[in-house]
Amino acid sequence: MANQKGFWRVAVGIGILVGVAAVVLLLQPSGQMSNFQKWQYSSSEKAAAPATLQVKFFGVSTLLFDDGKTQVLIDGFFSRPSIAQVLFTKTQSQPQVIQHIVQQHQLQRTQAIFVTHSHYDHALDIAELGKQLPNSKIIGSRSTLNIARGGQVSEQQLLLVQPLRPMMFGQFRVTAIPSQHTPPTAVNNDLGEEITQPLQLPAHFSAFKEGHSFDYLIEHSGQRILVKASTGAVPDQLKNLKVDTLFLGIAQLSRQSEQFQQNYLDQTLRSLQPKVVVPVHWDNFFQPIDQPLEFLPYLADNTEQSLKILIRAAEQQRTRLVLLSQPVSYPLDPALQSDR
Repeated sequence: MANQKGFWRVAVGIGILVGVAAVVLLLQPSGQMSNFQKWQYSSSEKAAAPATLQVKFFGVSTLLFDDGKTQVLIDGFFSRPSIAQVLFTKTQSQPQVIQHIVQQHQLQRTQAIFVTHSHYDHALDIAELGKQLPNSKIIGSRSTLNIARGGQVSEQQLLLVQPLRPMMFGQFRVTAIPSQHTPPTAVNNDLGEEITQPLQLPAHFSAFKEGHSFDYLIEHSGQRILVKASTGAVPDQLKNLKVDTLFLGIAQLSRQSEQFQQNYLDQTLRSLQPKVVVPVHWDNFFQPIDQPLEFLPYLADNTEQSLKILIRAAEQQRTRLVLLSQPVSYPLDPALQSDR
């Protein structure tokens, strides 16, 4: 009997160690950025003139477009709570973090904030941004606007997204295109659900309902740019559109079927025929904004494999892939983009 008890103690101990090791492995980055240096952009390669159209990537699908006079921001997710905070507590914006970003990147020139959808990793900071940038318009779905209302943002700042109706901000012409979200997961199964009342923070991540997804076509000085934050596409939605630069979401791409992957790339990369494709929504958004971007952990995705899928597809059609791994100014004028 004593030997049997000892055996079970050892077995349980081994089981616990194996479980801990599995959790540690699942929380590791799903690949190394150093394996993709060939595609990473460095600001030292070729500096853009101050008035040149530029973009800065802050992770997920937060993109700051800047022509030297006017800024247009996509999403604006800067607080980036840790995975423990997201899973076990309620999430909220960090005003000091956002204030630092506003000052460092001169966001006072931001005239419009366009939100792709209302999950927390896209819309958590909308209300705080609205308060710190009172001259900016917030454009999004009813769900997005209810997040802003929860933070008492002025109604004069809020604009309900109008699909396929261009909006002008300075020299930026921005058109919202109805889209599809990445296929649902066990913790992200609320597609099409809406936030119907003002959402006050802090709030659990599950309170941030998708509320419909949008791509954004940005036109400026003859250039056409499409931001597609999520790994989903409405069939034939983009078949008559051609762009110079495509910001393409790859979250969960490697975890979909080969048929899904083929269709997604057909509907986006192969249809749009961009000169440059920039992957987005690949980074570990549980890391603070002041840390270098790294791939999502294995628990959430296999980012290295997703990126390799996109690289192969881009090479097949001779589209240049650029990996933006830090918020430096990347020139969007094809004549100034570095030939790597």
